[in-house]
Amino acid sequence: MISLRKNTFVLIVLTVLLAGACSTQRTVLNVEDMNPSDLSGSELAEMVNDYSESLLTITGSGRAIVSEPGNSDRVTLEFLSSREASLITVRTGVGIEGGQILVDSDSLLVYNRVDGYAEKVSVNQSNLTSIGSLASLNMLSMFSYSLPAGQVDYVFEDDSRYLAILEDETRVTVMKGSGFVESVQQQDTRAAYSRIEYEGYAEIDAFYLPRKITIFSRDGSSRATFLVQRLDVNNPLPELTIDLPENTPIRRL
Repeated sequence: MISLRKNTFVLIVLTVLLAGACSTQRTVLNVEDMNPSDLSGSELAEMVNDYSESLLTITGSGRAIVSEPGNSDRVTLEFLSSREASLITVRTGVGIEGGQILVDSDSLLVYNRVDGYAEKVSVNQSNLTSIGSLASLNMLSMFSYSLPAGQVDYVFEDDSRYLAILEDETRVTVMKGSGFVESVQQQDTRAAYSRIEYEGYAEIDAFYLPRKITIFSRDGSSRATFLVQRLDVNNPLPELTIDLPENTPIRRL
C-alpha cells in the first residue's frame, strides 16, 4: 500500500475514482470555438440524467492506472459506496490485499495492511496537497455527476457538444443527443483537480453510467484512469467501516 504522505496523488485518486489503460488526453473545448446556445441552463440540466434521488448505492471493481512524471502504478480496486461514504479495497497485480480506504463527509482513513498502520486525515485539512482534497468527493456522486441548473451562467455549443459555464467558472461539457456528461473542468487554481473525463457510458438497470473515468491533477502533469470491470447498483450495503486489527497505530495528519 502506498503511503499517503509519500504519494498523495496516487492514493487519493484511487480512493475516489475508477480504469485500465492510459487514455489519450482530449482537446479541451474553448469558448472561442463555440457559439452561444439558445438553450437555457435549466433546459440543458434537464437533458443530463439526475440520479441523486434514485441511485443510492454502487458496488463493483476495476483496474486503475495512475500516471505521474517518472512513475506509473497499476492496481485493482473493489469498492462499495453510498451517498454518505465510500469503502475501497486496494489489491496488487497478484491479488494480494494492500489495504483499505474509507472516505466519508469529514475524513479519510487509510489502512496500510502491508506495513500495519493507518492514517487519518480531515478532508478539510490544510496540509492536503495537490489532488488530496479530492477525497472530499463521494465516489457514487463521481459516477453520476448532475448538472446544477441554478448555477449555470452561460451555455455554448458546437456541432456535437454543449458547454455549460457555472457560477464558479467550472466548465461542464455535455454530449448532444445522449445528454451524457463528457468532462468537468475546474477553473479555480485551488481545486484538487483540473479536469475529469467520462467515457464508455452503458446502461445498468436503467441507469446510464460511465465505464471509464480519467482524473487529471491540478497542474495537468498526472492522471488516473479507471476502467470498470464490474458494477452493480442499489444493492444493500454492509456498514462501511475498516475493521482495524487490535493495537493498529493511527497516524493523524
